[in-house]
Amino acid sequence: MSNNHSTFLGVLFCMLAGATWALAFLIPNMLSNFSSLEITLGRYLMYGLYSLLFFMAFKKRTDHIPLRIWARALLYAFIGNVGYFFFLVLGIQYAGITVTTLIIGTLPILISVIGNLWNREFPFKIMVFPACSILLGIFLLYGSEQRDSSSVATSSSNFLLGFLFCFIALTLWTWYGVSNANFLKKESQVSANLFSTMVGMQTLTLVLLVLVISWLTNQQIVSNLLAKNHLMSYLIGIIVLGIVASWVATWAWNQTSIRLTVSMAGMMIVFESLFGLLYSFIYQLSFPSIWESISIFFIIAGVSFGIWRINKEKISEHKLYSETHSFEDTL
Repeated sequence: MSNNHSTFLGVLFCMLAGATWALAFLIPNMLSNFSSLEITLGRYLMYGLYSLLFFMAFKKRTDHIPLRIWARALLYAFIGNVGYFFFLVLGIQYAGITVTTLIIGTLPILISVIGNLWNREFPFKIMVFPACSILLGIFLLYGSEQRDSSSVATSSSNFLLGFLFCFIALTLWTWYGVSNANFLKKESQVSANLFSTMVGMQTLTLVLLVLVISWLTNQQIVSNLLAKNHLMSYLIGIIVLGIVASWVATWAWNQTSIRLTVSMAGMMIVFESLFGLLYSFIYQLSFPSIWESISIFFIIAGVSFGIWRINKEKISEHKLYSETHSFEDTL
């Protein structure tokens, strides 16, 4: 029962992470007057400042955090936040948003496969149907948008460069997702709540470093930003991105990571795409097309079946373990 309860909570936290991450697709479209650099720096500045305030509120409990944990938080801030988002934006600029989204959309499958290779959590045959179903849903979801006007026309060399940037972003977040989950399961000196705050503080360190470098190289990032209109909309947008789409999302993902297997959590990242699609429908006051509805069905079916099979495998292993030890005790 406790195992089922933990799995249920893990699923809820992962859905929360997907719902909050998906805001990063909607809000930049609402802030079209601002550049991707301005939105990125603003988002992670707010994430870092909120994390710093949160950390200071619990300072008495965090006096003896080892340096290696701070170093790991800095590494994850660089790879999972700044590095991933940087190459993601480059991929969109060079290859177009449709291709980029399609490649990044394979994250659930890739994390599940890498996570299972890393930890050997269950037989790979269990993942065949869920992976195929999710992958089919992703391709149906984005394949119909190949002629979308938001896609950019690029030369073959730029397209290949954008393709490379997309795969770098995909690789960075895959490593972060698997490594972060394993780290939290093994690390006893820091909680998932505290570590999400530490990653935010280290992200602030990176943002301040970028701002200092831009000032030394005479890049007028801040002055150009202040000269623009709609600053209140920008402020509200980066607050939502920084606190909800970054801190809350990281916190929810860490809660997921300590409750679910890496492979199971990886499959559920697909909820980020589903919630992003939902927000898009609401924002545009539209309904999903027939192909979008079919793709959503395949994605949800794959995730649901995958969770059921993995959980069933874990229960069977636990039952076999208990029966074996019970038999040994009778001897």
